[in-house]
Amino acid sequence: MARSIEYPSPDFPGPPRISVTVPDEWEPLTVPGVQLAVAQPRVEGQFRANVVVTVQRFGPEFTLESARAGLDQRKASLPELEELGTGELEIGGRTWIASEYGYTQPGRSTVVQAARYAVVDRGGVATDVLEIVGSCGAESADDEIETVRAIQDSVILDLS
Repeated sequence: MARSIEYPSPDFPGPPRISVTVPDEWEPLTVPGVQLAVAQPRVEGQFRANVVVTVQRFGPEFTLESARAGLDQRKASLPELEELGTGELEIGGRTWIASEYGYTQPGRSTVVQAARYAVVDRGGVATDVLEIVGSCGAESADDEIETVRAIQDSVILDLS
């Protein structure tokens, strides 16, 4: 006897619905492998501040500490990394790992990133890791990082 397996279903929950609030002038971007991306308008010769949201599915045993280890590994691969701060914060009743850092790629200007990670239990059958990374150029980071953080703070997840 055969049975039907479906997606989405209790065994395979669908992806979370994600929304963020962005400044009116920011533009949506379509980026392969990314669930949501927005950026400020393009200005010739300047780094375009942006926020990118991805969701990755893992097994039910994946934890916030596993996400932290992945973040540490990612940062270790960045050239000329300057750690600005890492900790935890609460948004919408959910604990997020928050890390801010700068790095410089050869031949390019320094980029400042604000990365946040949340681990979302999907009914004991899976874990989704939500990653929100905002980036801006170091030369304009004093002004733009607040906008990036505000976008990150506005995140709303709908798991229905």
